Amino acid sequence: MIDLSVVIPAYREAQALATLLPSLRAVVTRLSPSHEILIVDAKDPVDNTQEICAREGVRYLQRGAGNHYGDAVRTGIAGASWRYVLFMDADGSHNPSQLHLLWERRHSSDMVIGSRYIAGGETENPKVLIAMSWIVNITYSYIFKLTVRDVSNSFRLYRADYLKAMPLRCNHFDIIQEILIRATRRGPMRVVEVPIRFEKRKAGESKRSLLRFAVSYLSTIVRLVRYCSSE
Repeated sequence: MIDLSVVIPAYREAQALATLLPSLRAVVTRLSPSHEILIVDAKDPVDNTQEICAREGVRYLQRGAGNHYGDAVRTGIAGASWRYVLFMDADGSHNPSQLHLLWERRHSSDMVIGSRYIAGGETENPKVLIAMSWIVNITYSYIFKLTVRDVSNSFRLYRADYLKAMPLRCNHFDIIQEILIRATRRGPMRVVEVPIRFEKRKAGESKRSLLRFAVSYLSTIVRLVRYCSSE
């Protein structure tokens, strides 16, 4: 059985992946001889991501039902080969050299979160993004009674059987919070945070829109309350 599936949602990230994948492959091979790396591209590809994946010997998938970030996450979960699933960003903000910090906690945890906001954690984001992130974390922690400090970082290691059983419905980056909320509401689940350094993207352009965030912030909370209360 494959021990570790690394899943990376990607959209117009060919340039960043060309830099990331060689170092990621070396790190993952040291962590677990039995592993796979899955790149989940757009439903309708717009760059040469598939070519780069073939060159680097990693699995290439296209998003299933739609072209949202949430579709990429659901496609990656469905395609992962069980046991442990690690999600990370394609843009280089999650440095492969830090994967071992999450991997080392796999036996004592069901979900390990790479955290910017516990002792030892850091972020290279500009102040406006840090402020937005703090608003998200404080609000979600209060409304959903979450005890973790970093609810919005996608750099996480999961037990795959927990993850695959979740009926995830969010379509955008709020699926990261949905996973955490559902996980903490389904009964005893060991969630731990480890400090990481969140780095600046290495190539390409961010897909997160400040305006879209501001407009959708409250509706996202309402949607998550409805989703997670009805199931």
